[in-house]
Amino acid sequence: MSEEKEKIVLISTHGGEDPERAIFPLLLANAAQSMDVEAVVILQGNGVYLVKKGYADGITFPGLTPMKTLVDNYVANGGTFLA
Repeated sequence: MSEEKEKIVLISTHGGEDPERAIFPLLLANAAQSMDVEAVVILQGNGVYLVKKGYADGITFPGLTPMKTLVDNYVANGGTFLA
């Protein structure tokens, strides 16, 4: 019997209006992927704009990875968004 991969679901409800809250779910999703945990990010409210082309480019918060980098890495590592 094979072991099933661990999974985590994260919900993002914020966009550029609150960069810190917008960045954290993607930061956690990237961290999960680096630990070989399957991450799915559900977008609700203003979070749905995060996948609009170019929207994430300017979202930053001091001390945190820019949103564009997080989204690009998440998708490159097989992550999925549900809206």
